[in-house]
Amino acid sequence: MLKVLKHIPRVMVIQETSVQPGRDKLQGIFNYAHLYGPWNIHLVHGRSGEQRPKTVNDLRGYDGIIVGQMMLELAKALGGARRPTVLMDPLDEALQPNSPFARLSCTLDDSEQVGKAAAEYFLGRGFTRFAYVGDALNRNWSVRRGESFSSRLAEAGYTCSAYPASRRPAAGADDSHVLAEWLLGLPKPIALLAAMDTRACQVIEICEACGIRVPQDIAVLGVDNDELVCNGLAPTLSSIRRETEQCGFIAAGMLDRLMRRETRRRETFLYGVKEIVTRESTRPDLHSSDPVVQRAREFIRINTGAGIGVPDIVRHLNVSRRLAETRFRAALGHSLLDEIQNARLERVVRLLRETDLPLTEVCTRCGYSTDVHLRRLFKARYGCSMRDYRMAHLKVLPRPSHRLAHDNA
Repeated sequence: MLKVLKHIPRVMVIQETSVQPGRDKLQGIFNYAHLYGPWNIHLVHGRSGEQRPKTVNDLRGYDGIIVGQMMLELAKALGGARRPTVLMDPLDEALQPNSPFARLSCTLDDSEQVGKAAAEYFLGRGFTRFAYVGDALNRNWSVRRGESFSSRLAEAGYTCSAYPASRRPAAGADDSHVLAEWLLGLPKPIALLAAMDTRACQVIEICEACGIRVPQDIAVLGVDNDELVCNGLAPTLSSIRRETEQCGFIAAGMLDRLMRRETRRRETFLYGVKEIVTRESTRPDLHSSDPVVQRAREFIRINTGAGIGVPDIVRHLNVSRRLAETRFRAALGHSLLDEIQNARLERVVRLLRETDLPLTEVCTRCGYSTDVHLRRLFKARYGCSMRDYRMAHLKVLPRPSHRLAHDNA
């Protein structure tokens, strides 16, 4: 049973929301407050001209604080504050024993898992050459992602070319020309991991300017799955989606326990990778100069839910089935029927993740006349039922009780 509160808690949340991870963390906090609140939440974005807490007095009246963006004036204010406080992804300096923040509960990004997941993703797609581009400031989390990426590849018997930190300019300076020279010198084809989506965006822009084909020459994978960035690029960007929403949810739970005085111990939570979202930048098979293949794929894409079959495609192309199958397999390595099934299953997954449509309607909208066949195909491809898959990807998270480490206060 929860301990009694005398009033609705006033909580200050300091979190940048201009990028996807920040918005995800905030969503996790809001989800927790909705389930286990109510809370009165005051959001500080850190934008120019915004009123920010600068002294201890500015924090009076708040029962708790969640910090996802450590600003200089805020650090000074928090240093003297005696309020329940939780940090999300603090800088390494804040975790040093002599830091005034070392005693605070926090959530931490598992950068090693990010690098390992990226390596296994590329290995599973048959790549044999690999590269890594860290963030421009060479921050510790970026270094750890690169080291983990290289380490996992080494276990599989491969080496990784890392963009040298020594070639990066001073903080804030543009390194596009230096990075372009480095990208041009890489052996190709090659699979490249960028430390974050914005860095991957820069890589793709440079490749376009230099005549390097993405993904045929360089397959590019980002981190954070910022959909505005990923879907706005050409080609669209594949990206690692981290458990950032869970990070916010867990941080809110930590703060709740502190405000209710259920614990005084320092808690830490390590969050990792939720999934890797595949888009065009890591799919060389999506690109073919053969007009027959291009027309076939476009016809399949726009008729995914229409229940089309191979005969429909052949009639649309006005070529023989044998010619269509031969050209398709030569370009993409699989049959027309495989392409139809892939397109349908991708739509099934999207509807399961993004809608609450009944499973029978999902089946109909994806071109299946009966759900028996779809259920069998889905189980074979994803290793679980459609219902279990949907449950595993619900946006509302359960109250956390795992993966927490405790320190004595």
